[in-house]
Amino acid sequence: MNKLIASLIFIALAISCQKALKDVNDYFPVVNTISATVQPDGTVLVKGEIESEGAAPVEYFGFCCGTLEQPELLDRQLIAETWDGQFFSATYTGFEPDSTYYFRAWATNDYGYVYSDIILPLANIIAAPVIAPCSVSLNTCAIGGGQPVAEYYTVSAPTASIGQWEITATTATGPVVNLIFGSSVTTGIYSTVNYNSPAAGQVFVSFYSGPITGSLNEGSKVYVNRIGTDIYEIAICDAPWVYNGGSPLYFSTRFRSPS
Repeated sequence: MNKLIASLIFIALAISCQKALKDVNDYFPVVNTISATVQPDGTVLVKGEIESEGAAPVEYFGFCCGTLEQPELLDRQLIAETWDGQFFSATYTGFEPDSTYYFRAWATNDYGYVYSDIILPLANIIAAPVIAPCSVSLNTCAIGGGQPVAEYYTVSAPTASIGQWEITATTATGPVVNLIFGSSVTTGIYSTVNYNSPAAGQVFVSFYSGPITGSLNEGSKVYVNRIGTDIYEIAICDAPWVYNGGSPLYFSTRFRSPS
């Protein structure tokens, strides 16, 4: 604690006629970071503890996080989401797989704010991969109905627009496939819908190949794995669709975005 803050505390106490504490640090909360744990979905659950409130009630408490060893109060600051009178927690999202992150708790009362110690950093924070139940050659597409398997020659990165994320995959000799996600693209299993305004966790998959156009029926699964910084592998296994009211056809693909 710097001398200026300590002096201001003692001046304030003298004016209010309160008895000064022997150690200036006794005015501030004591806060600890208990743990930072990577969850299966790639988020990090951070837990902290208010060991004591100090000379005034604790007002706010939470965490800060960064790629530098001493994250500051406003660095990705999160206010505690849960609190049981002693322990508190919050959940962080949005990590780059090739970076290392540091976490520490903080707390404030009328006298100022304090940090906890830094706990061991976390590196390579990624979600547990999802496994597609089929083996499709990478960067290929088969729309069914006797159409030949085609190879992609270009796949876009996810492009954000008004709350949606779009990927376009183009083959040299056949289908052009378009995926519209209703939430940011990350590791997980998305459900297909048959309209182009999907909600979070949903995706609309449409395609055309010459005169043939279609979109996947509602309820199929799209498997997405984030395998690097802004690199995704996407697979679809035998997803049904219907052309001109006929019998169901089955669509399969696997590709990396961007290619």
